[in-house]
Amino acid sequence: MKIFAVRHGQSEWNAKRILCGTTDIPLTEEGRRQAEELAMKLKADEDKNQIKSILVSPLLRARETAEPIEKALGIKAIAVPELHERSFGIFEGKSICDPELLRIWNEPFYRLPGGESPADVASRIYPVLDRIRHDYNGNVLLVCHGALIRVIDTYFNARTMEEYKAFSPKNCTLVEYETERSVIEYEHLV
Repeated sequence: MKIFAVRHGQSEWNAKRILCGTTDIPLTEEGRRQAEELAMKLKADEDKNQIKSILVSPLLRARETAEPIEKALGIKAIAVPELHERSFGIFEGKSICDPELLRIWNEPFYRLPGGESPADVASRIYPVLDRIRHDYNGNVLLVCHGALIRVIDTYFNARTMEEYKAFSPKNCTLVEYETERSVIEYEHLV
């Protein structure tokens, strides 16, 4: 069984290099184009990928990304609350280059003021991944968020702190995991 994870298309705040987190921001025209291109790629690779289920974050940018994929694959996405992005608390709506944020952003046990730590995110998403592996028959696509995918990656792969910090999926990047083995490949689609 495989689990695919894809980061949503470009949002309005991504384009401005502003931290979104759990703030519900729509896609830009570029983000919608990325989602359409991803849907076409997934349709073209349908026989290879064998995706049977789509799970999506309840946030607008992820749902907008999932829409063309649902149409292309003929699979209705199921919203899963735990797939929402990491809460960045007081840093949401601020520049991703904020010096204080950059100092503490990757500390695994540092809970951002009003937000979550990477460990908090792991405690939320690891049980979902366990349920998928146990309860789903066939390959699953998760349409979600960059910081969440960074933590999902640690479920499948032992990572040093440097490797964790370096892994940053771009908008509409598809990541493929084999549930019985480590990561297979990273593929930037757009």
